[in-house]
Amino acid sequence: SGCMIPNNHWGDWNDSQLLPTIQKLMKGYNRYLRPNFNGPVEIGMSLDIASIDAISEINMDYTATIFLRQRWRDSRLVFPGNESVSVDGRLVSLLWIPDTFIPDSKRSFLHDVTVENRLIRIFSNGTVLYALRITATIACNMDLTKYPMDKQVCTLQLESWGYNIQDVVFYWTRGNDSVKGLDTLRLAQYSVESYYTSVSEAVYETGHYPKLVLHFSLRRNVLFFILETYVPSILLVVLSWVSFWISQSSVPARTCIEKDDVVSACNHLLIGPRIHSAEVSQALIMIQMAKHKTNTQKRRRTGLCL
Repeated sequence: SGCMIPNNHWGDWNDSQLLPTIQKLMKGYNRYLRPNFNGPVEIGMSLDIASIDAISEINMDYTATIFLRQRWRDSRLVFPGNESVSVDGRLVSLLWIPDTFIPDSKRSFLHDVTVENRLIRIFSNGTVLYALRITATIACNMDLTKYPMDKQVCTLQLESWGYNIQDVVFYWTRGNDSVKGLDTLRLAQYSVESYYTSVSEAVYETGHYPKLVLHFSLRRNVLFFILETYVPSILLVVLSWVSFWISQSSVPARTCIEKDDVVSACNHLLIGPRIHSAEVSQALIMIQMAKHKTNTQKRRRTGLCL
């Protein structure tokens, strides 16, 4: 019975009794048929946001790793007792599971180290808990007119691919409390300002489908851009002023400063990573100040002080 692990004390239950019970449940079980044909299957969902790894203004998307938990009741899986049993995630192919998907996802994958990150837990009343760990790159339409003092509102949507609202119903298990992890996220360029959940329907030509939506607001951290954009730019401007301290006859020195300014500006604005721009600009200022001091001392020695 290496596939089944009792979660609590089973009293008189032991492996020799539990395994035949599970095998009996699976006998005649058709995973292609949804449970409860007398009405729609109610599927409760909750999310843990493990991380938001990247937010791209260029591609209008963000990448997040989430733990998605789905819970529903399948009367075909009722067994005696009042406990639950965890089933090896690889046996998910034996059970009916919802066809939930992320409609705005550009790319996504299920983590599989060291095995596929799935969890199946069956309760004695037939309730099934299905959890999985996913990383997805999800579209987010951004309004950058107020950049870098902007706020972006992104969503994470969950829909049923093939089952319409007559077949399944989606709901958040605990409302806004169904989402965990956003409050503790630490992002370099953004902070999570607020979030809330909603229940909706997706309307397509083929019908109406259940949809759950997580809305969250991202406020850009202005201090990050002051340090990484404005401060280096100001330092470059100040650096250009050094040329006014040099004698008009010192053409090579003035040319060197202008060249350094242009190269620094290109590195800062065009080449890419700007994490060391401030340090580079400060170093260039110190070099030019040293040049100016040296030239001034030479002119004083020859009686050509400005």
